[in-house]
Amino acid sequence: MSRLTERLKQWTSKLSIRHCILVCVGLLLLLVNGVAVLKELPVIPLISAAALLVYLVIFHLDLAMYLMAFSTPFSIIISHKEIHLGLSLPAEAFMIAISLMFLFRILYDLRLDKKILTHPISIALYVYLIWMLLTCITSELPVVSFKFWASKLWFTTSCYWMLTVLIKGDHAKAIRFFNCYAAALAIVVIITTIKHGLSGFDKHYAHWVMSPFYNDHTAYGAVLAFFLPITACCFFLPKNNIFHKFFYASLTVLFALALYLSFSRAAWLSLIIAIGVWIVLKLHIKFSWLVVGGLIVGGLLYFYADDILYKMSRNSQDSSTSFVEHIKSMSNISTDASNVERLNRWNSAFSMIKERPVVGWGPGTYQFEYAPFQKSKYKTIISTNFGDGGNAHSEYIGPCAETGIPGALTVIVMFFMALYTGLRTYNHTKDPYDRLLALMMTLALITYFVHGTMNNFLDTDKLSLPFWGAFAVIVMTNIRMNSNALDPQAP
Repeated sequence: MSRLTERLKQWTSKLSIRHCILVCVGLLLLLVNGVAVLKELPVIPLISAAALLVYLVIFHLDLAMYLMAFSTPFSIIISHKEIHLGLSLPAEAFMIAISLMFLFRILYDLRLDKKILTHPISIALYVYLIWMLLTCITSELPVVSFKFWASKLWFTTSCYWMLTVLIKGDHAKAIRFFNCYAAALAIVVIITTIKHGLSGFDKHYAHWVMSPFYNDHTAYGAVLAFFLPITACCFFLPKNNIFHKFFYASLTVLFALALYLSFSRAAWLSLIIAIGVWIVLKLHIKFSWLVVGGLIVGGLLYFYADDILYKMSRNSQDSSTSFVEHIKSMSNISTDASNVERLNRWNSAFSMIKERPVVGWGPGTYQFEYAPFQKSKYKTIISTNFGDGGNAHSEYIGPCAETGIPGALTVIVMFFMALYTGLRTYNHTKDPYDRLLALMMTLALITYFVHGTMNNFLDTDKLSLPFWGAFAVIVMTNIRMNSNALDPQAP
C-alpha cells in the first residue's frame, strides 16, 4: 500500500498546472455532454466533437491520423436528402479536417520533399485527378461530379499526401497507422461474427450482417482480403516481441475466418491470386516470364471466348454454403442473379462508353445514367431504374464510362506504377523492414486490383483509406531505397 501511495505522489508531482487544467476541462466536457445526451440535445455533443477534432488536427496531427484510421471501420453514412449529401462519420470528418490542415500548412510552413512530389506514383495521381476535374466540367450532372471529385481530394490528401509526411523517416508510424485500422476492423469482425452465429451462419445473412459498418459482404470481404497480407507479413517484422507476434497471429486467424464467412467469391479469388504472386516472388520467377505467360493466357481467352461463354451459360450452379460450389457459381451467367446483374452493369457501361468515349458521362454519375442503357435480356430481379442500385461493379469499366477511355487509362497506369514500384522495392531494397513493408503493401494492393475487376469501392472511406495509405508506404520505401543506393552510408 505504501508503494502505491509513493507512486501516486511521484505521478502527481509531475503534473503541471496545464495538465490539471486539461483534466478538469475534459471532465467538465464529459459531464456537460452526458447531460446533453440524457436531455436529447445533439447539438452540444456535435460542437464538442468538432472542437476536439480541431484541437487534435492543430496540436496533435499524428494522433488525429491514427484516430482517423481507427474510426474508419466504425463510421456510418449520415445523409441529408434535401442537399443530396452523405458523409461517412466520423472518418470523413477527420479526412476533411486533416486535408484542410494540410493545405493550410502547405501555404504556411510545410515543404513536401521534392522526391515525393516528383515520384512517378505522385505524377500518375496528378494526372488522374486533373483529368477527373476536366470531366467534371463536361459532366452530365456537374454537381454530382464535383462532389465526387471533392471526396477524391480529401481521400488522397489525408491518406496519401499527409501519410507520406507522417511516416517519413519512421517505419514504425506506417505500421502503427495500419494497426489502428486493423484493430478496429477486428472489433467489427467480432461483432459481425457473433451476429452471424446467432443466425446459424446462414449464407443469406452473410450479405448484410456486417451492416451498418460495411454496406454488404463484398466490401467487407474486400477489406479483409486486403488486410490479411498485412497482418501475416507483420508477424515477421524485425524486433517483434512475443506480444506483437501473438497480436498479428490472432488478427490473421480472425480475418481469415471472417473472410470465409463473408461468402465473397471475389475476395476469395483476390487473396488466392495474391498468394500466387507471393509464391512467384519466393521462386524468383522473372517478371518478363510473367508478362509472356499473361499474354499467352490472354490470347487463349480471346481465341476461345465463344467456347468459354458457352460453357459458362450451361453452368447452373448457384451460390452455396459449400466452398467448392460457391467458387463454381462464379462462372454461372445463366441463373446466378449477382453474376447476371454484373453483366447487366458492364453491358450498360460499354453502351455508355460507345456514346461518350473521350470524356464520359462525368465522375460519379454512372448509377444515375446507366438505366436507359440496360437490355431486357440482362435484367434480373435486383435490377433497378432509380439510381439506387450502386455502381458499375468494376474499378476499370466504371471510370471508363464516367471519365472516358483516357480516364480509364489514368487508373490503369496509376495501378501499374504502384505494383511495379512495390515489386521493384521488394526485390532491390537492402533494408529488411522496408522490404517487408513493400511486400505486404504490394500484396494487399494486388488483392484490390483483382477485386476491382468485379467490384469498386474507392468511392468509400472504408477502402480508400487503406488503399491510398498503401500507395504512400510504397512511395516512401521506394524513396528510401533510392536514397540509400545513392548514399551507401545512409542508415
